[in-house]
Amino acid sequence: MYQPPKRKKRRRKGGIFRRLLVLLILFVLGYGGFFLYYRYGKPYTVALDAGHGGEDVGSVGVIQEVQLTEQTVTDLEKLLKEDGRFRVVLTRKMGEGMSITDRNRKLAFLQPDLMLSVHGNADETGEASGFECYPAVPGMENHEASMEFAALLAEEMEAAGSELRGGNGIRFGYYVNGEKMLVDSTDTTVYDYDTFGVLKNQTGAAVLVEQCFVTNESDVANFGTEEGRQKAAEAYYRAILRYLGADETTENQTEP
Repeated sequence: MYQPPKRKKRRRKGGIFRRLLVLLILFVLGYGGFFLYYRYGKPYTVALDAGHGGEDVGSVGVIQEVQLTEQTVTDLEKLLKEDGRFRVVLTRKMGEGMSITDRNRKLAFLQPDLMLSVHGNADETGEASGFECYPAVPGMENHEASMEFAALLAEEMEAAGSELRGGNGIRFGYYVNGEKMLVDSTDTTVYDYDTFGVLKNQTGAAVLVEQCFVTNESDVANFGTEEGRQKAAEAYYRAILRYLGADETTENQTEP
């Protein structure tokens, strides 16, 4: 008995495109949800910058400056993450270098609630010692916020046993014809000079700290050893909490 050949069913091309479109929408929604949680899931965003890095070890004395900066930032990052309320971002990976321009570009994109850049000081005599910090300078949008944060950092470091340089431990840093110019915090003149690149193009508080002199044995013993770096990290942590008006968690309560 004759049977006509069966016709092959044509697949509708539109169905494939619809499925692809649905998958694309789901991917976008999932990625968008992850981004929103990552960006806004925690109440505070704190940026940490470990000065120097990679082939640039910074000043060299009793220890290398980069040892001080990376290990202090690592300790502080741990405290903030254990607290649970902070989204912590680093300007660079530990052990790697990054230009000031690239760090600043990253910070300008992130716009954290505050930024702390950790450095170590040095002098040729090996006698200078103490803590000082450099907030965003007068005339910058975030100057007042940075001054408030800087004052808290200085207070906490003094409470931890550090000597404050320049009276209150706060100075402004500028570059004049390529040379560094440091002025006391009482000089609120708006200079037409460049300042430290890591402090620029941010709306939140931005402060660069000189934790101790890596060329001074006593300073390194107090704030450059494993215990000393932890002590400094805890002081910075308390200053961050005070600036943001956040109560200290029971788990991370520390003694000055």
